[in-house]
Amino acid sequence: MSNISDIIEDFLVQSMGDSETIDISRNELANFFNVAPSQINYVLTTRFNYERGFLTESRRGGGGYITITRTKDNNDEWLKSILNETLKHDLDLRSGQYLIEELEKREVLSAAEADILRSAISSQALNNPFRVDNKIRANIIKKALIDKVQKGGEV
Repeated sequence: MSNISDIIEDFLVQSMGDSETIDISRNELANFFNVAPSQINYVLTTRFNYERGFLTESRRGGGGYITITRTKDNNDEWLKSILNETLKHDLDLRSGQYLIEELEKREVLSAAEADILRSAISSQALNNPFRVDNKIRANIIKKALIDKVQKGGEV
């Protein structure tokens, strides 16, 4: 069964359809799903971020409207940003899984490559007692992407 964050994410993605942009009211969405506005903020922060191919812009006043826009960056620009910013530090498992999903969707990774990376960053594979899993995850994905680009893999 899906949790409320998954349901809200699915609702927003379906509401966007093929549109590049959608405007929503944080308060109206919170009332619709009977959740606190902070739950909407959580979904927007974790599910509609740059790594997943979205930009969110919050506008003050008028009921707390938020604009969600699909990024139009080409893969090279997006990948450079991922390598230089997102993978610079720690990467938790969920964020890593979302990033791999986006890399596969943008055809930076094949389905087989994505599956290998998912396995490599899993908690079972890392099984590290020193809580450095998130840094190791970021390093695994970063190294795989750098190697692919250096070997002439298309981005």
